[in-house]
Amino acid sequence: MKASLFCTNSYLSPQPFAHQGWPTPPRYSEPEIGVQSAEFALEQARIADEAGFDWISCSEHHYMPALQTPNPGIFAGALTRVVKRARIALLGPLVSMTNPVRTAEELAMLDQLSGGRLVALFLRGTPNEFLAYGVNPKETRARTQEASLLILRALSEPEPFGWEGRYFRFRTVAVWPGPIQRPHPPLFYSGNSIESATFAAANHFGLGVSFYPPPMVAQLTGHYREQCEKHGWRPTPEQMIYRTFLGVAESDQEADGMRSRFFGLAALGSMFRGRASAVGMPSVGDAGLAPKEIGTDADGKNSAADSGQPGFGFGGLQFCGSPDTVVKQIGEFHELTGIGVLDLSFGGAGLTPQESQRSFRLFASEVLPRIRSLGAEPAVRIEAAAAK
Repeated sequence: MKASLFCTNSYLSPQPFAHQGWPTPPRYSEPEIGVQSAEFALEQARIADEAGFDWISCSEHHYMPALQTPNPGIFAGALTRVVKRARIALLGPLVSMTNPVRTAEELAMLDQLSGGRLVALFLRGTPNEFLAYGVNPKETRARTQEASLLILRALSEPEPFGWEGRYFRFRTVAVWPGPIQRPHPPLFYSGNSIESATFAAANHFGLGVSFYPPPMVAQLTGHYREQCEKHGWRPTPEQMIYRTFLGVAESDQEADGMRSRFFGLAALGSMFRGRASAVGMPSVGDAGLAPKEIGTDADGKNSAADSGQPGFGFGGLQFCGSPDTVVKQIGEFHELTGIGVLDLSFGGAGLTPQESQRSFRLFASEVLPRIRSLGAEPAVRIEAAAAK
């Protein structure tokens, strides 16, 4: 099992978080605190690298103080200067809303800057982000799929080529400089729905799942592995990523207190509900979501997030307890899902900075060394998988 630190670059002052809804007005942004927030995030990444984390990740989000990385490529470039060993994981650009050739060029540059340590995952985005960039939500699944295939080809094609697709048309594509990792860095696709997991398997992408509870994750990864077999390949544990919140305390009792106060990014659920009507998406209240209903579906709605139901884990510590308890939880999760990389956030609303930092340190020193052997069975390594 490998561990990734989800580096959110969260705004350090609580003031803007008191604002209800989305977007957060820019008047709450103070330059000095913004600089301090970025410096803190980069320092945390440096410490995580030295502590043995395998990946350091960042992700594109818009208009939110909790996730201040509207251009994750810029932030990832800064990470290459302070993270000397771990992979730089861009998890990831919202390719439904951006120029895919520009994204491919940025990924190639980041692979150069990192010395061949880049990992990238293609994201579709969430309803509020479609609104931010004026993208038709009903087109975003198809746009994401086409953009992902174009980026894949742009990173691996040795000769100039043209692209005539439904949403993207380029007479000439010739990414320069090319990536260090050939034919391309390890690439992943967001798999928060059955359709997305099917697409990832068919195109030899790794799979990324975020925030769902373990039974839903297991259904998605099980479907993904079945589809991979149909397409003649078998993913390694390292080709399946899970992003979630984690809390570690000295005792289970203390961790229970953290769990009771933590609500993470739970406000996103109500935010999605509030913006759904603005972009013509129905709100869903069914807590019993089946796999085909989870994720952002073909009609543009994000059923699980939009429902605001407890099953969608924006607001929960998926792994929480003493070091012994968390090791046990992660072992059971791996056994159920086959996931080989955990992309972890240790912060979130409801926890003090001191609790978050202590949780991070306890995980690095007392949990991470004990989960290393999970998923270590002989398999083709991720570097070799990139050649597919």
